[in-house]
Amino acid sequence: MFDTSSEIEKQVIKMMSSKTPEQRLKMVSSMFATSKKLIQSGLEKEKGRSLTLAEKRAGIFIRMYSDSFTQGEMEEILKSIPDMQL
Repeated sequence: MFDTSSEIEKQVIKMMSSKTPEQRLKMVSSMFATSKKLIQSGLEKEKGRSLTLAEKRAGIFIRMYSDSFTQGEMEEILKSIPDMQL
């Protein structure tokens, strides 16, 4: 999806280029942690309760990576990782 104007995209690239690798890593790490919290919150709202660690891990994995794998691949991955359950 490309909904950003080329001018804004140039400004973002310029801003990100001015940051050190450490600053960029901190930004990405923070965004990743926030996305996991948002996913977990959505999953708990859907289930109407707190989730077990295994449910959190599986739910976050599915929400973040389901577009990257076929259904069969997802099932195999979930089976192969300890403490992953739906």
